[in-house]
Amino acid sequence: MQLKDYPVAVIRRWWIVALAVLAATAFSFLFSKLETPVYRSSILLVDTARLDWGTTMTVQVLLRQQEEELKTLALATKVGQQMGIKLSPEAIASEIKTKSYADSISIQLDVEDQDPERAREIALGYGEVYEKEKAAQYASVAPKNRVKVTMLEPPRAGTLVRPNTKFTTAAGAILGLVLGLVLAVLFEYLDDTLKSPEDVARHLGMPILGLIPRNH
Repeated sequence: MQLKDYPVAVIRRWWIVALAVLAATAFSFLFSKLETPVYRSSILLVDTARLDWGTTMTVQVLLRQQEEELKTLALATKVGQQMGIKLSPEAIASEIKTKSYADSISIQLDVEDQDPERAREIALGYGEVYEKEKAAQYASVAPKNRVKVTMLEPPRAGTLVRPNTKFTTAAGAILGLVLGLVLAVLFEYLDDTLKSPEDVARHLGMPILGLIPRNH
């Protein structure tokens, strides 16, 4: 096949492209609707401390340490007990994700759960429990050397993060279009029948001298 034959192949086998797009779009839409919804609730934990601002490693080490503390099963157990959440510590810990910001000395904690209200409760529990943990830890330390962790604001009810039906359906349609185009060209390539005078001239390397019209 030559480059100019590709558009012809797509036009000739347009039904393959249309069928592939329709099938992929429908499958993606149904898959998205059948997927279990997941909701996210977040909090921002801000550190207030007297740090050596000339040494960025001080901030980085502090935030890394706090991220590891937030991921422990011990803290997840305390969160579950305080909020009355009927999930195992392992399940609670598996639902959280953290991201630190060295410039603002803060950590964002995201909770993803199938229940929007439970996601909020877990996030709130982490904020409250960790505030108390750090306050107790630094109670005996001189005020100028204390690290105070504060939850910037209470979390809101979880917002839907998955499934994203519009995105999934659009991605399925695009994938179907690409697959349909590939199949149309592939079928045209595998088809060795001669359909036009141009096909005859190209394959035989001989000019067309005349045509025999079809009998109707």
